[in-house]
Amino acid sequence: MALPSRDHSVSDLRLRAVDAAIALMQSRGDADFAMAELAAAAGLTEARLAVAFPDRDALLAELRRVSYDRLADRRSAIYEAPGGDPATRLMRGGQEYLDFARANPALYRLMFCDPADGGIARIIAEAMPAEALDALTEGVRRCQLQRGRRTDKARDLAFLLWTTLHGVVVLALDTDDAANADARWEKVAATVARLTELICAASDA
Repeated sequence: MALPSRDHSVSDLRLRAVDAAIALMQSRGDADFAMAELAAAAGLTEARLAVAFPDRDALLAELRRVSYDRLADRRSAIYEAPGGDPATRLMRGGQEYLDFARANPALYRLMFCDPADGGIARIIAEAMPAEALDALTEGVRRCQLQRGRRTDKARDLAFLLWTTLHGVVVLALDTDDAANADARWEKVAATVARLTELICAASDA
């Protein structure tokens, strides 16, 4: 599943390298590519790539940032757009999240499962910054309003939805059973759909 791009403040060269890295991860199934391999894939010399990214850590940090921005933009487009059925939008957002993780397992792991410096707190701060959680919260709030529910805890429920999404995705990715992958992801989707329905119907009383 390709992601639309905002890519503000990213130079063409840096973005080219980031997109080439994503393509490499999709084809390889992991993030263990060498910088020389990335330079060739991006159509750059190693020297040019080094100007943009002096080391692998700098590249991966930018790759995460761009990917988080793209996902945040997608969340906003789904949850904050006017019109439409709020519950359907919330379900759609959850399904697109699952589709992204299944199509991009190496990128997903890099974004959400590799704590590096700062541990899990860093992942939460970067992967679900305030503006991203704002969009999901708005999706939950609209859904609850439509059901005639109070919305006092919409933000808490939005965070619960995202953390549960992440948990079931990791379980699905960690299950080494390619023959039953479709059935496994269908169960994951059903779990997310049920949780979304419960959240939409939840009362804050």
